[in-house]
Amino acid sequence: MNSISQLDLRQRFNLMILVTIISASCLLIVMMHVFISKYTNNYTNHYWREHAKTFSESALYPVIIGSMTQSEAIVGSFAKDKNVIKASIYNGKNELLASSGEGSMCLNDMDKVLLPNDKEGNEYWCFYSPIIQEQYLGYVELVISKDEYHSVMNRLAVGSVIIIILFSTCIFLIIHRLSSLFTSTLMETARVLKRVSEGERGERVNFYGSREIDIMRTTLNDMLTSIELTETELEKSVEDRTSALRIALESSETANVYKAQIMSMVSHEMKTPLHAIGGYLQLLEERLPVGREFDTSRSIHGKALLRVNDLNRLIDNILLHARLEADRYEVSYNPVEIAPLMNSFIENASQLLNRNNNHFEISGPDGTLVTDAEMLRHIVNNLLSNACKFTTDGIIYLHWRLSQAFLIIEVADTGPGIPVEFRKNIFDPWWQVDMSLGRKHGGHGLGLAITKQFVQRLGGDIAVDSNGHHGTRFTIRIPYSTN
Repeated sequence: MNSISQLDLRQRFNLMILVTIISASCLLIVMMHVFISKYTNNYTNHYWREHAKTFSESALYPVIIGSMTQSEAIVGSFAKDKNVIKASIYNGKNELLASSGEGSMCLNDMDKVLLPNDKEGNEYWCFYSPIIQEQYLGYVELVISKDEYHSVMNRLAVGSVIIIILFSTCIFLIIHRLSSLFTSTLMETARVLKRVSEGERGERVNFYGSREIDIMRTTLNDMLTSIELTETELEKSVEDRTSALRIALESSETANVYKAQIMSMVSHEMKTPLHAIGGYLQLLEERLPVGREFDTSRSIHGKALLRVNDLNRLIDNILLHARLEADRYEVSYNPVEIAPLMNSFIENASQLLNRNNNHFEISGPDGTLVTDAEMLRHIVNNLLSNACKFTTDGIIYLHWRLSQAFLIIEVADTGPGIPVEFRKNIFDPWWQVDMSLGRKHGGHGLGLAITKQFVQRLGGDIAVDSNGHHGTRFTIRIPYSTN
């Protein structure tokens, strides 16, 4: 099979035609031999059966008078034929009256000689014919050699083989000549197309034949010329477009660098007075006199301090996003007590929890893990912050569990949920469901984007499950080690 696959199209086609012709020739020879053999055998049997009948008619008178001399004369007459091995005459008692040979070559059966009959061996035929004159008087036997029959059959077989070989050779040469016109066309086309696919230019097919083949050659060459022209134009267009994109990319990268620098600078400059404002508000709240008449002032100062903390957290997220985009955030693995760490997340989110009158449900085992606690803090705090912001008078769930080599954290809420059409966008930076300036919930849309980047840096994954009507569940899976 491998050797056949190495042949080209023309060789495989010629081999297929040759095998087909040889198979058809062998089948034809076998069929002719069977037909001729059957016909010749039937003809020969008929001839010698009639000859045995004539023999029995000639032996009638000698058998009636019981003359052995006349019987031998008749036997000698019939035995002169070169194909007759033995000629014998028997009387009604199955006694031999005369025979041209010795021994019994055929098995005699009196029941079978009452009618003309014959038997066949590998090298001879045995023919019997009864001698009847109003009653059964005896029978004659002719043993005929098959030598001449085999000789004739051999000559016929050799002649048939020679004729069929000559005929098959002529057919093969004619088909081979005709197939060359088609296979050469296909092979030339395949060669040129292969060179063209490898990037060669200027390749053209060069075959000739009938009018249709000439039309195919002209059409294919015109197509190759058109393809080369189109390819040249396309390369020029791609080159121009690539140059334009390169310029745009360089401009974009430069703009991104400037944007990151400006955002970092602005965020830093905003945090400086923000820290001062927060400090002054805390100091002022501490110095407010005790009394019911100052409860309103104390409430206003608390809300102002809460907003300062919100703004400080937003600025921290902007700076953190800039560090992640610039790939300047290193992962630091250290042993961490998981339960105390999770409880600290709840304490940090307590102010946000009370703002919308929510309450927490927390559960999970204790244990020591090796992971980045700071990244884990950002991940859980961002998810808790979102859950508290979008849920009112509801429940915020924080559950964690250890599964093989993974820490699995689930943060769920009973809020309004996330519409199905927006799930693919929730991890995009700066994206929110409501992008208008008058939106109900504030924020800059960086929390989930930062969360996903931290999860990926820890080698984990994050999934969201929400029916878009009631509640959202975030599931985080992070690999960990215990040593």
